[in-house]
Amino acid sequence: MFARVLVIAMLMLVGVSNMAIAQNRSDALVVKLPMDVGSDYCQRKLTWDQYSEYHVDLLRLAARLSSEDITITPICMDYPTEERRIPMLQAGKEINTVFFGTNAKREEVLLPAYFPIYLGTTGVRLFMTREDMLDDLSDVQSVEDLQKFSMGQGLGWPDNAILEDNGFSVAIGRYASLHKMLAANRFDLYPRAYWQIHAEWNWMKEQAKGIVIAPEIALYYPQPIYFFFSPNEPRLRDAIEAGLKRAYSNGMLFDLLKTNWETAPSFQNIKLRDIRVFRIRNDKITPQSAEALRQYGIYD
Repeated sequence: MFARVLVIAMLMLVGVSNMAIAQNRSDALVVKLPMDVGSDYCQRKLTWDQYSEYHVDLLRLAARLSSEDITITPICMDYPTEERRIPMLQAGKEINTVFFGTNAKREEVLLPAYFPIYLGTTGVRLFMTREDMLDDLSDVQSVEDLQKFSMGQGLGWPDNAILEDNGFSVAIGRYASLHKMLAANRFDLYPRAYWQIHAEWNWMKEQAKGIVIAPEIALYYPQPIYFFFSPNEPRLRDAIEAGLKRAYSNGMLFDLLKTNWETAPSFQNIKLRDIRVFRIRNDKITPQSAEALRQYGIYD
């Protein structure tokens, strides 16, 4: 009789334990992250554990340092433009997490984690251009001189309005073709963030012969890039934001920025102290974003 009671008690304990595990799993958070179908992961050339991009590696780090159980699930798709990602994120069905530059509208309709994931270096804009433009660029002494050159930008990028507000002529195209448009004389300068320009140029120059990085000048305007989340995912946003801040505090985020294959080439090859940086305004930056840059930016 005693043995039978003991077995029943043990089964009940196992049942409670399994219920607790099930409850923990139901409490787990899932990041649904869009991935381009042409990526090495979606082409099955790499496993998800082997796959690396700066924003992916940073998201993994933030998830690990958060206080939540978070799984990152890549969603392979024909990678949507920034404007298309907004309604997809609002719906929160296919994807619930993206990263891109901010503006007031995006902060209003989505849930941003108010942490500039590139520590403010996104607003430092160096230029890809054509070799035949370098002599003309060497004569630039002011923003007014720079306004004589047309700029190439992507569909729906917040930077478009910032540049136009500051008197620049902007030509619009899809990201995948902008470097080719530059080589074809469709515009003069292709501004890219400090952290990204060198790694991008390394592969873009193979598709667009004759494009170079202008060695002497850059623009700066305050413009952070954030992780944005579906409005249905406040707990996920809070957890990732907390993880990002912990990664910042312990130095792991800055180490990743300096060593990741996407961002390291610029930090290693481009010395900002050797470049003349012309500042322009961003009238559309929100008070929350200005404060985030003040707290976590390494340039402004």
